[in-house]
Amino acid sequence: MIDHSLLDHYERTAGELQKVPQGHGIAADLWEILDELMLDLHLIRHGYADEGYARHVERELTKVCEDASVIERVKALRI
Repeated sequence: MIDHSLLDHYERTAGELQKVPQGHGIAADLWEILDELMLDLHLIRHGYADEGYARHVERELTKVCEDASVIERVKALRI
């Protein structure tokens, strides 16, 4: 699940997984999911997604994020 620790790494590296120091055990597939969510949220913010897609993204956030505070932090990221 996406948690605050993963978001810390994501913010520090501006979303570039290859910049994460070795040995942190970050799952590349989870990083990719976060990348996709960031793109989805960007599209929603700029009006490129319809309401149905926005609801889909909300469901995905609920499914993959640890809790509501993580969801809010993901939504607030501007990377």
